[in-house]
Amino acid sequence: MAGFEGAAAAWAERMTRCLDSFGRPKRLFVFVNPFGGKKCAKKIYDAEIKPLFEAAGVSITVQETEYQGHAREVASSLDLAKYDGIVCVSGDGVLVEVVNGILQRTDWKEAIKMPIGVVPAGTGNGMAKSLLHAANETCSVSNAVFAIIRGHKQSLDVCTILQGEKKFFSVLLMTWGLVADIDIESERYRWMGSARIDFYAVVRIMNLRKYCGSIQFVPAPGYEEYGEPIKQVENCMVESLEQNGKSHPSSYPGPSVEFQASEWRFVDGPFIAVWINNVPWAAEDIMAAPEAKFSDGYMDAVILRDCPKADLLALLMKMSDGSYIKSPFVTYLKVRAFKLSPGQLVENPKRGGIIDVDGEVIARGEGTYGKSQHQDVMAYGPHIQLTVHRALATVYCPKRIR
Repeated sequence: MAGFEGAAAAWAERMTRCLDSFGRPKRLFVFVNPFGGKKCAKKIYDAEIKPLFEAAGVSITVQETEYQGHAREVASSLDLAKYDGIVCVSGDGVLVEVVNGILQRTDWKEAIKMPIGVVPAGTGNGMAKSLLHAANETCSVSNAVFAIIRGHKQSLDVCTILQGEKKFFSVLLMTWGLVADIDIESERYRWMGSARIDFYAVVRIMNLRKYCGSIQFVPAPGYEEYGEPIKQVENCMVESLEQNGKSHPSSYPGPSVEFQASEWRFVDGPFIAVWINNVPWAAEDIMAAPEAKFSDGYMDAVILRDCPKADLLALLMKMSDGSYIKSPFVTYLKVRAFKLSPGQLVENPKRGGIIDVDGEVIARGEGTYGKSQHQDVMAYGPHIQLTVHRALATVYCPKRIR
């Protein structure tokens, strides 16, 4: 047809202007983790992600991560003025590194406003699954990329994990006990692929561990009935680096919050598992916290103190849809602040446990897997505190999620 090419060009230009009006990104810095999951992230990027960004007219700068912590180092010094957003082609590990790197910066107040996109190409993919599931979309590479191209954004809570002068920032979860043991100790069976988790879960249930310890928390409204009130006044306030006399004004110090002693409650062990969540999905097939919201200012705590082995196995099989929280053996509540004082195994007082944050071990007790090979961020035993900063970070999402 005469004039068809001109009409098509005009239509394409009008569509581009319309998309640009949505505030979609035009310049992206992309991290690709070639070591995550099945080590296919580079192939996924070349075959599925790059063509979509190029078709959308997005300028891309790519950085392959070379070692653990590399993305954190790059994010801490990246010239963010050159980009509209950062994209993580990986599991959840690179996302966590990017957030930690940004909050180390002297300009963190502006830097944390940078939108971050997540494309599932790793083992867990909990954040990508949470964002796409909230929009009733399948967790896939193409859907995640389209969400970034559209440019819709979602606020995200960030948890500060503090022990003395040491701090770590989390956007997904912290776990201690059964779930952490399965996640970390099953790494010795990586040759089994994703089946290693199911296999080792059965092993751990058959040889169930219980840990001594205690937890303290400030419950969200409506959850005040769980636990016992703390009567003593000392050590009940939320700590911060400033309160410890170790102020670091150049980087993000953590949320500035105070709670009265009367607001805190406690529960003593032994525990089978303690699980603190920031988003609904811990992995693509594990809905750990079905009632979690992205920016409600609360953490969702899952506490398991006792459970027969047969019931525990059935409970784990219900994690794919979150229905496991209906079990009478599971306590599920929202909290505003949380303290974990981890102890030793009931069965073996010389052995401690593992504390796993967003897939990274931050503390290991004596006798645990990898203890002799790794230097962890924090010590096992002294209490570890979690506080949440509501809507601190921003992520790309398929549509605006309420």
